Amino acid sequence: MKNFKGWKSVFSFNYKQNTKSKSYIAVTTLVALAIIAVSILLCVLAAKPEDKEEGAGEATELCDVEKVYVLDNTGLGELKFANWIPELKETYYSEVVLEQVSGMTAEELKVKAAQEEGQRAVGVVIEKEGTTISVMAIVPSTSEELSLSDGQEMADLVAIAVEKARVLNSGMDEFEIAQVKKQTTISVSEAGEEEDIVVMLIEMLAPALFGFLLYFLLLLYGQNISQSVSVEKTSKLVETLLTSLHPYALLTGKVFAIVAVALQQFFIWVAALVIGIVAGGRIAEMMYPGAEGGLGAVIEFMRANIGETAFSPAAIVLALVTFCCGFLFYCVLFGMAGSMVSRPEEAASVQSIFQLPIIISWIVTYFGSLLGKEDLLAVARNIPFTIPFGVPVELLTGAISIGQGILSTVILLVFSLLVIMLSGRVYKGLVLYNGEKVTLKNIAGILKNKN
Repeated sequence: MKNFKGWKSVFSFNYKQNTKSKSYIAVTTLVALAIIAVSILLCVLAAKPEDKEEGAGEATELCDVEKVYVLDNTGLGELKFANWIPELKETYYSEVVLEQVSGMTAEELKVKAAQEEGQRAVGVVIEKEGTTISVMAIVPSTSEELSLSDGQEMADLVAIAVEKARVLNSGMDEFEIAQVKKQTTISVSEAGEEEDIVVMLIEMLAPALFGFLLYFLLLLYGQNISQSVSVEKTSKLVETLLTSLHPYALLTGKVFAIVAVALQQFFIWVAALVIGIVAGGRIAEMMYPGAEGGLGAVIEFMRANIGETAFSPAAIVLALVTFCCGFLFYCVLFGMAGSMVSRPEEAASVQSIFQLPIIISWIVTYFGSLLGKEDLLAVARNIPFTIPFGVPVELLTGAISIGQGILSTVILLVFSLLVIMLSGRVYKGLVLYNGEKVTLKNIAGILKNKN
């Protein structure tokens, strides 16, 4: 560990030098404010009720049924319709009243519904045969206002409360209830109906945009590392530094400082995004009472439509670890690139070689997600060069399982450590190598040398 003595001093100097620059402060602040503003705007626009294309100014359409008498012959107990049926909160069902009755037969229930003023009442009977519970609606034949479809609609609503009561009466704990609810998904769609456009855009664009952001950060800060290392080396400044520091300490302090600066900027922008979504949700609720918005709504939408693990604690931790390791992985490569520059005029050509893995990896994940090439993305999740560009955002959105995330993170961690060790040896061997062009033979000789 003595070879790393003094790296903290190098880290502190480079970190302060970068974070105190006016350009860094200005860019970080302006981008954060822009993210907050755009997030608020999108949340408000998403919560805005749709304007009716026709019939502007007309009364809101309401359900034809006004009263529902529910007779439970199964012993489910009290059915809390208002709490258990979210649909009742919709304007369409605002005048529907569900009342649980007992001590009567199905025929008596039918008579009671028929006697309701306005003839807008139906009866619903809950029966049990073996392990099967049936929900049957009774529409009085004397009613001229209601049809069988109205009765079916009320039966579907009551069935939601029945299912909730069955789960609660089963004695299962909250975790088991959640698992049971996740086992079955029911949906209805017309033939030829396209996938939800919002889900499709998230699955396609989220990894692509995240990959582009990482690509931008790596090019910006990676070149900063490479240029800084190469300038010190070719200007002979490194010879002075080496009188008090080991090459390992120099490389470690410089690379870690710039990585810390970049990650600090990135997480400030992430925090701005969260602030914008939360603030946007609050503003949307004030502007449009009853509208769903904010961070909670976004997370629920992700879990319901993309993946159950979206924004879970495990997914968030894994995503952060993967992103940080991936960024460090590439930044160490750029540090190695800087150490391989023997003359100032070689800097651009050497950097371009080390930029190729970034460009290729970004293209693979970008077009893989954009075109929906799942086979290509499955391979990319297990290659250390492409893992940082897709896996973090896929973990956050729940597009991949926690198990796959752990596997990808372990692969990246192992290769990151190998690259750090390899870069340290190359840097040490080439740090005073100036004048002649560095060749693969030189690098191979350095790696074989155990000293």
